[in-house]
Amino acid sequence: MPTSSEAPGAASRPLVSVVIPAYNQAAFLGETIRSVLSQTFPHFEVIVVNDASTDDTDAVVHTCADPRLRYVRHETNAGLPSARNTGIRAATGDLVALLDADDLFLPGKLEAHVAFMAARPEVDVSYNARFELNHSATTIREIWQPPDTVGLVDLMLGFPFAPSDMVARRARLLEAGLFDPRMGSAEDTDLPCRMALAGCRFAGIGRVLNARRYHSGRGRKHLQRRRDDVARALEAVFADPRCPPGALGVRGAAMTHHLMVLVSLALMQHETGLARAFVRELARTAPTVLEGHPSALVSFLMMESVADDRLDHEALLREMMDQLPPELAWLEGQLAWAEARGHLWKGLRSLLWERTAPGHAHLARAADLHAGFDAPFTQFVTSHVLTYERAFGSSAGRSALDRVADGVRQVGGRRCARRFKASVLVNQAFERFHAGVTAGVPKTVARALVNDPSYVTNRGVLSMAVRSMLGGGRQRPRGAVVP
Repeated sequence: MPTSSEAPGAASRPLVSVVIPAYNQAAFLGETIRSVLSQTFPHFEVIVVNDASTDDTDAVVHTCADPRLRYVRHETNAGLPSARNTGIRAATGDLVALLDADDLFLPGKLEAHVAFMAARPEVDVSYNARFELNHSATTIREIWQPPDTVGLVDLMLGFPFAPSDMVARRARLLEAGLFDPRMGSAEDTDLPCRMALAGCRFAGIGRVLNARRYHSGRGRKHLQRRRDDVARALEAVFADPRCPPGALGVRGAAMTHHLMVLVSLALMQHETGLARAFVRELARTAPTVLEGHPSALVSFLMMESVADDRLDHEALLREMMDQLPPELAWLEGQLAWAEARGHLWKGLRSLLWERTAPGHAHLARAADLHAGFDAPFTQFVTSHVLTYERAFGSSAGRSALDRVADGVRQVGGRRCARRFKASVLVNQAFERFHAGVTAGVPKTVARALVNDPSYVTNRGVLSMAVRSMLGGGRQRPRGAVVP
């Protein structure tokens, strides 16, 4: 049974309850709690649930004395789903914000969600963009930008938002039955899907409002159990009579992304037999992930290999390729592409975040390996520059564009850099146009045309420029990138 303590003098019922489950995260928990206590919105409580930790969690919590802080202890370890449920049941706020014990809220997190949920009473779960931090560091690796809205299919196919990104109406969490411990490690797939089946609506806030930590060298245990947990959660959705026909139509694809993640984890953890089993399952259920040059599988492994800047992704990719099933040895022919593209993205990413020396070093290696720019990659990098500008403003966005374009020039030459710059400028113009800020759109389009005259034949771009001069505008989904 859990035991609890509450600081005397706690305020009357708060509007938001922040639930932090903690198991052996004392090294990070203090900073996590302080990130909540420093919120600009004052009407909240923090509920820390110590899931029978064996570290200094008790001592850390007691150093964060604050009347808004409540502390609950589990006598025995119950697992993450149960720890979250304990916190939600103890909550008194109308809204519940989940926060992992090693993640961080930005100061305006709760204020933004409270205002958003007040303005959108039809929304049951709100979520936001987040900073992805470098492994074992507090520097920013990139920004995760979820779509404005998600539905059941999105929730089944991947992870559009993480628990620390979301704020939910407590009543809807309780109606859905909270997290199901029987789903094991798939609780983060199961509950949102059940809420969607129950008619809950999800909507995103277009701002970065929290940061997610990653840890070098921390593996993931029980990968086969994880696969089975996810499969069980998905099958529960398909078996539900409320499951709409459109969701039933993705049954074959629903496990694909989850399996790709498991393949990469198994390969990086040298669980070769399990990795081969997962790859063979992918080959049976989603054979298209093996098609093309590069294939979707190799592209995914490349992106996973560069997630931790501390790792030598070339060595890691070679190790992963060596563990693939013998019948897929031909995929090693894509290793050179993956090594080069990995350096290219690590270099441009570093320049975007003002890490100049490692950025240019990676780009020099990318040039040596003859890394190339294709349209999908140009759109991918464009989207990251645009997301950076949304987070930090137009002035910072212009500086970021110049830095990244300089990196593109280092590898692809001046013409490639000018095409990339034009891609970003055109998309900036579209974003401003659809936001109703049309005054600077013609000038931005003109700069794009100077860099890449081929846009003169793009009727959408020219129409936007003309309509902006006439004061017209229309809505377009945020984050969509114009090729």
